[in-house]
Amino acid sequence: MKKLANVFLTITAGVFMTFLIIKIMPGDPVTILANELRSTQGISEADAMSRAISMLNYDPSQPLLQQISHFILQLLRGNLGTSIRFRTPVLSIVFSALPWTLFSAGVATILSYMVGTRIGLMIAWSKNKRLNMVTETLTSMVGSFPDYIIGFFLVSLFAVQLVWLPSRGAYGSQVTVGLNLPFLISVGRHGILPISAIFVVYLANWILNMRGSAMNVMHQEYIKYARARGLSDGVIRKKYVGKNARLPMITTLGTTFGLLLGGAPLIENIFSYPGLGYYLNTAIAVRDIPLMQGMFFMIIVTVVGANVIVDTLYGYLDPRLRRQSE
Repeated sequence: MKKLANVFLTITAGVFMTFLIIKIMPGDPVTILANELRSTQGISEADAMSRAISMLNYDPSQPLLQQISHFILQLLRGNLGTSIRFRTPVLSIVFSALPWTLFSAGVATILSYMVGTRIGLMIAWSKNKRLNMVTETLTSMVGSFPDYIIGFFLVSLFAVQLVWLPSRGAYGSQVTVGLNLPFLISVGRHGILPISAIFVVYLANWILNMRGSAMNVMHQEYIKYARARGLSDGVIRKKYVGKNARLPMITTLGTTFGLLLGGAPLIENIFSYPGLGYYLNTAIAVRDIPLMQGMFFMIIVTVVGANVIVDTLYGYLDPRLRRQSE
């Protein structure tokens, strides 16, 4: 119950901060839409304002707390309003965009974690000072580059110069959407560049983090005890050093995934990838408040959910935490 209460309070605080940020942003989309309705439908100003407020699920004249209460009440009814830019229910846009973001960010996060932790463990185990120095220098350089810079580089090389991969969209216009091989192949080809841009940057971070964690574990007493028992290097590296060095990385994994969802607008905008970030960037550009609210809410829920899952998984993987809870 305590964990559920923390989740509820975190989401509520996130919604409140989202409304506060949107509230202080300049511009009034209700007035803009009302003026458009008056000019196109010839209705009165009062009717136009009332219809605009109903369409957008947003009333700028209401106090902030009342707006939040109204938003949550409508959310419980499955209504996030209508997008100003796309003239489509926000909830349908969210449900259509979320799978693409989960696909790109999820694949990139999992791959970078698996490859990076393995490379970091190998480097730490080798104890080669020159290799450690070269690796630290290269990974620090690559990790310092923003993912959108890597994205621009990948587009210019593989899409513009070599013309090997598509640079825009989530799939080709010539394929039929559905569970068929041409569509899945097209989705895979269109996802290579955005996934690679995220993968390269976070791979460097995982290598450095895992190397440091593994080097710390290697100095623990139970590692010396394992060597004294005559266990092979392979067993010690895999079952003792690798397993225990990855435990702190589990928490970082949830945080990284959350940061990817928040930072997706830049990458998805470069590749016109129809995920949460792409629509959030579009909403901010045109002051589409209902769409902004929906995207921010979805990002908050996804980040909180990812951290809850990681915390639960961490407690399951670490026997010490299980004993404490018991």
